[in-house]
Amino acid sequence: MDCHTAWDRPRLANSQSIKAICKRSKHLSLHLQRYRFTIATTALLLGFAIASDSCWHALDDTWRDWLGFAPTNLLDLKWQRFLTSLSLTAGGWRFLASIVMLTSCVGMTERFFGTFATMKLFLTCHLTVLAALSVAVLLIATFNSSPSILALTNGHDVGPSAGYYGCLGAVLMGLPSLSRRPVFLCVLLILLIRLVISLGHLPEGATIVSADVAHLLALPLGASLAQLGYAVPQAAPKTLQPSHAPDCKTEENVPPLNDNNINSTSE
Repeated sequence: MDCHTAWDRPRLANSQSIKAICKRSKHLSLHLQRYRFTIATTALLLGFAIASDSCWHALDDTWRDWLGFAPTNLLDLKWQRFLTSLSLTAGGWRFLASIVMLTSCVGMTERFFGTFATMKLFLTCHLTVLAALSVAVLLIATFNSSPSILALTNGHDVGPSAGYYGCLGAVLMGLPSLSRRPVFLCVLLILLIRLVISLGHLPEGATIVSADVAHLLALPLGASLAQLGYAVPQAAPKTLQPSHAPDCKTEENVPPLNDNNINSTSE
C-alpha cells in the first residue's frame, strides 16, 4: 500500500467538498439574480414594517398619515405619496398576506417576464389605479358629500397591492387557453365579493374599500397590458455551460508531481 494514499484521501475529500460548495453558490447567485425586483420590494416592505412596528400589530395612524396616499393629495400636489404609500401595509395579518402575495405574484411575473418588464408592469398598474381611483372619488365628491364619500376622499391608503394584483393579472394571461378564462373570472369574482362585503363597513372602513376597489381595477389592467404586449414573456434562461463557468480551483485540479512529470518537463 502506498504511504501517500492515506494522506491524499482527506485532501481529496476537502477539495471535492469545496468544489461542491462553489458550484452551489454559483447556481444560487444566478437564481437570485432572476428575482432582483421581488427581493428589493420585499426587503423594502419588511424594513418599513419593522420600523413602524406593524409586523404583528396594526399600522399606527401616524405612519399612515405621514406616508399614505389619499385622493386629496392630488389636489395638494403631494404626488410623492404615490410611491411612499408602497412601503407600508395595514399591519398585522395584512402585512403577512401582503408579503405572501408580493413574493408569489411579483416573483412569478419576474420569472416569466424578466426584471425590467416586471418593474414596469408593477409601477404602471400601481400609479394608474391610484390616479384613476383618486380622480373618480374626487369627481363623485363634487356631487355627493355623504360621510362615506368624504371618508373615501380623505382616507390614506397604503400598500403595494395594486402593483402585485396587476402582476397577477399578467401571469394569469400566461395560463393555457382552456383554463385561462375560468381562473381569471374566478379570481375576479372573489375580488368583487370582497368589495361588496367591505362596502357594508363604510364610512369606518374607507381604506379597506379603497384597497378592494384598487384590486378589482388592477387585475384586469395587468391582464390587458400583458395581452397588448406591454410586458412580453422572456425566453427561457440559458444554462451556464461548463466552458464558460468560472472554475473553483482546488487541489484536485492540480496534477500531482511525480518522477515521470519531472523528467518530461526537463526534456
